[in-house]
Amino acid sequence: MAITGREAFLGRVRGALSKSAGVPEPDNATHLGLTDEDVSAAASAVRREMSDNADALVDAVAESAATAGWKVRRVASPEDAADVVAQICVDAGVSNVLRSDQDVFNSVPVDAALAAQGITPSVATVGQAAQDVPGLKQAAFDAEVGITGVDYAIAETGTVVLHPREGLSRLVSLAPGRHIAILNRGDVLPSLDELFTLERSDYNAGEIEGSMNLISGPSRTGDIAATIVDGIHGPFEVHLVIVG
Repeated sequence: MAITGREAFLGRVRGALSKSAGVPEPDNATHLGLTDEDVSAAASAVRREMSDNADALVDAVAESAATAGWKVRRVASPEDAADVVAQICVDAGVSNVLRSDQDVFNSVPVDAALAAQGITPSVATVGQAAQDVPGLKQAAFDAEVGITGVDYAIAETGTVVLHPREGLSRLVSLAPGRHIAILNRGDVLPSLDELFTLERSDYNAGEIEGSMNLISGPSRTGDIAATIVDGIHGPFEVHLVIVG
């Protein structure tokens, strides 16, 4: 039997995590019949795996994200990440920048780095359950760049996961022509299975406020004359800045 690209990729991830392809994966919350206690235990195991294998998972997501169309930059510190974000904006020749109001910007000094380049970003403030404040929709579509943090990333697919909530409107990542996502080491999951485990655990705990966005590279469609066109339903250019 021929080995598919997905099987080859998962084999490399298993190798990096010292897992054998012949060893069954542990139960996760996508399986029916699990109690809340089972789900909580599975979620705890996933979080331990994220921490214990953070370096290997970051290596894997950097590779898969680049394959998916992200422009990937890896940096050593939050200050370096802020400088990279500012340089992306300078290189693109943009001045209208919108960022989310997530905690990541308390440690990654994006505003100061942009100000040093003469750019003053707007901050997209949203209420609970990510209800947009008046004027945010227009501001998001007027912006040339949207900057967000990342809740999780998926090593297998190069997917960025965002939960719209207070401080984060989905418009920041979807409406501007360019999206810059800042990912911290330790926030990478091996696959969607582990993501759904955490999602079910958070749902049981009442910690999920709304929907979830899965972003796997720039917006693309082949619906127009069977030709691939970027940027039809979202950003035509996406950057993933990995810290640590």
